[in-house]
Amino acid sequence: MTYAIETTYEEFLKLEQEKYPELNLEDIEALKELVDANKNLPPVKDKEIVMFLHSAFFDVKKAYKTLVANYKYRSELTQIFSNTDPMSEEMKEVYETMSLSIVTVPYKGKHERYVYTQFKNEDPNVFNYVNSVKYFFMMMEVLIIQHGTFDGVILTMNGKGLNWRHLTKIPMKLAKNLMGFVQEALPVRLKEVHVINAGSISTMLFNLMKPFMWGNFLDRVTLYSEGSDEFFNHVPVEFMPEEMGGRGKSHMTYSEDTYNHMCSYRDWYTTKNN
Repeated sequence: MTYAIETTYEEFLKLEQEKYPELNLEDIEALKELVDANKNLPPVKDKEIVMFLHSAFFDVKKAYKTLVANYKYRSELTQIFSNTDPMSEEMKEVYETMSLSIVTVPYKGKHERYVYTQFKNEDPNVFNYVNSVKYFFMMMEVLIIQHGTFDGVILTMNGKGLNWRHLTKIPMKLAKNLMGFVQEALPVRLKEVHVINAGSISTMLFNLMKPFMWGNFLDRVTLYSEGSDEFFNHVPVEFMPEEMGGRGKSHMTYSEDTYNHMCSYRDWYTTKNN
């Protein structure tokens, strides 16, 4: 089952409760009351309430804290969360430079969803960290719209082609804030991060980010050296991109399919976040 923007809240809630019977109306109403009492928050849609409650494993207080953090980060990181148009020149350039993809799997129910990243163009001169991150979170929004809640996102990042000049283009203050957003404010459960073909530069980047990782987040991140295929214990080899040793489509095809899907939501992007 997949959703569309037009899917009503009533239908959405019914299907979400079929996936997760622990999603109950009392908790939804309790979270709504907390949100309504906070005059610093903009209007929050009912579907978002469900997403944040699920991301917090149905803990109302934690869901509220996550939701408040989400809106706070989004208001502060305007370079990431405003002017979101997948057909803008900046996003087209990211599409040409980076493969940021939702892997096509015959998803059923609440099982994990898989996301994959890889360079298309390894030239650091064309790499734009800010726009690439913006594109990534726009992609994640499409994933949420289409699938609603699910057990977690599993992200695979291919470090092939990463060099020290890419690192010099990462503004560390922004990277620190984004790590905070990922750990405090996501409306989905980020379950695992697998970095494959992780050479010395990937390890260096990981060590730079390590001070910004809290609690058990470090346990979710695993680096694999070039030639290792141990990550296939965590991701489905039959669907993952052929460039990482999988039997699925090329990452170029997954990237194109994902970008075209994002473009089909252009009207939603330009009215929601601008």
